[in-house]
Amino acid sequence: MAVWFLAAYLLGAIPTSYLVARLAKGVDLREIGSKNLGATNLYRTLGWAYAIPVGLFDVAKGTVPVLVFGPRAGGPAWIPLALGLTAVSGHVYSVFVGFRGGKGVATAAGVMVGLAPWATAVSLVTWIITVRVSGYVSLG
Repeated sequence: MAVWFLAAYLLGAIPTSYLVARLAKGVDLREIGSKNLGATNLYRTLGWAYAIPVGLFDVAKGTVPVLVFGPRAGGPAWIPLALGLTAVSGHVYSVFVGFRGGKGVATAAGVMVGLAPWATAVSLVTWIITVRVSGYVSLG
């Protein structure tokens, strides 16, 4: 079972926004914008075209441990949740970038997608309606 926790951490630790910013524009997100390695800082510095795929990948980093690793790990019913939280920890404290990562919001959302997809979908629709009605969105 320990191998699945290691896999969840390493998957979560992939510094997607850092890699995309470095490869696409040669910049280090830890030195610009909010200095955070998340999709929001990537959006603010490079735009939606870069942030959307990174955000989706960050969501997948939370979903895969729950839906793929969890059933293979066996054990108690709480193991998929623990694997998802391990992926979030990997995202926030990435071994690949000096234990500095993103805030874990998208990865945590991915965990929720894996655990409770319908509740997450209703929450997303509610958020979209709230943003449309209020005209306000805060991206961190």
